[in-house]
Amino acid sequence: MLQMITGSNFFCNSKAKAVFKITGEDAFSFLQGQFSNDLRTPVGGATYGLWLNQKGKVVADSVLLRIAENEFLAFSNHSLASVIQQRLQDYLVADEVNLSDETISYDRLIISGAGCGALIKDFVKSELRVGQFIQWGDLFVVPGGQLPFENYTVIGPQKSLASWCDQWVARGWVEGSELAWDWARIAAGVPAIPDDLGPTDLPQEGGLEVGVIAYNKGCYLGQEVMARLKNLGQVRRRLHVVRGRGAPPARLAVLYQGGKKIGELRSIAQHQEGFVALAMLALINLNARAGLGLTPTGPATIWLGAHE
Repeated sequence: MLQMITGSNFFCNSKAKAVFKITGEDAFSFLQGQFSNDLRTPVGGATYGLWLNQKGKVVADSVLLRIAENEFLAFSNHSLASVIQQRLQDYLVADEVNLSDETISYDRLIISGAGCGALIKDFVKSELRVGQFIQWGDLFVVPGGQLPFENYTVIGPQKSLASWCDQWVARGWVEGSELAWDWARIAAGVPAIPDDLGPTDLPQEGGLEVGVIAYNKGCYLGQEVMARLKNLGQVRRRLHVVRGRGAPPARLAVLYQGGKKIGELRSIAQHQEGFVALAMLALINLNARAGLGLTPTGPATIWLGAHE
């Protein structure tokens, strides 16, 4: 399954989970005080980060595209629009900010494969790097920075994306399913927000302490907890890639090692050889070489695996 993503030219077309336009004379200052990452980027910047609560726990995630000084487009691949909207509206008091939910108008196209960047450059007549985006007509083209292979996300109206899909097929790209993409994401150890990392979890427990959390931009919601964790050291739990054969257990199934509860499963993807999953595991007394069981006394049927 992973070979389909990394070893072939692949695209996947689906609905965007959340898309917002954020404008107004206070748009930048408001978002800078709410978002976990630093938005002091030039126009054309694309920044991935989190929406945290007061305790530093993860509410949702987004990629923020800076279209103008006080105009942003925010989208999320996994977090729901209603959750992001509520999180932002809870802290909109006297700010001159307009928050417009555009989710219904946008679809999402994911593209990967050797040479996809060169082909996109040929389409849009511009070279893109991680941390940038380009607006091409009514499409927003964004290089992906989390997965360990070349990939791009394109956000735009369904009709425009359908036209792009036809062009990719004509050039030999294969349309695949979100299941294949999920397998690649999980195998790479990249959490989906909030399925793998949510309101009971800290960003550091999902390996998101680097490149997603800003430690020197000033105050934002959850910033004090982030600074304290950075200064004091390790978290007690962490997401791990795990694997097993046969039918996968249910999501949130409890995992045991040495007769004691040690964690739970989060995202799971299956194919004919078995399954790969992300599991939130306690670090104290975890034996990475020993297997994990689904009951305190049952056999080990799940094993920790290296990120691919």
